[in-house]
Amino acid sequence: MNAYDKMYLYDAMRNLGAMLDYAVRSCGENLEQFWARFIASGIDWDFLHGNPRYLCGLSGTELAREAARRTGPELPLIRTLTDIGSPEYWTGWTLAYLQWSLGLSFSEMAARGLSVSDIYAHYNPLHEAGEERALQFALSRLDNGSEGRRLKRMRKDAGFSQEELAARSGIPLRTLRAYEQGRIPLEKASSGNLQALRNVLGL
Repeated sequence: MNAYDKMYLYDAMRNLGAMLDYAVRSCGENLEQFWARFIASGIDWDFLHGNPRYLCGLSGTELAREAARRTGPELPLIRTLTDIGSPEYWTGWTLAYLQWSLGLSFSEMAARGLSVSDIYAHYNPLHEAGEERALQFALSRLDNGSEGRRLKRMRKDAGFSQEELAARSGIPLRTLRAYEQGRIPLEKASSGNLQALRNVLGL
């Protein structure tokens, strides 16, 4: 399920790219440290939930300065042009696309093993390969054991016990437990089981 309406995607990608280009190239911030500040600022949540103010209402420079203002110290206001060919810009652009495609927060992607530095380090050759190749790369890096924990959390959020979800979805209880415990990765689940989970949990 996509994080928000596709009409906002291009602006979100452009602004996140410009944010990293400004913070790192113009202001000299460390990429990993600034990305951690961005996540800590709470704007990560706004992106995931499609808040238009942050997806397209602020420029990349304004986005960088807002994240910094919330986490201190603030960034200076520097008049500069965004380099849309820079690895920093591409990294932000790609992370916005991955979040939209996967429906995961940036912090959750990081917790599952996909760091900002990991994306940045693969600027070559992925920047010429398109977003779908970047998505394939990201999927290969994500810790699939976390999918089981995410399924468990979504089940609990929906108010179901394992037994109730098994009964409603038609998935054997033993199989459902294996998904949640990571013994069977969800990427290896049958299409029928995945569809049943989507239908019951609204995924």
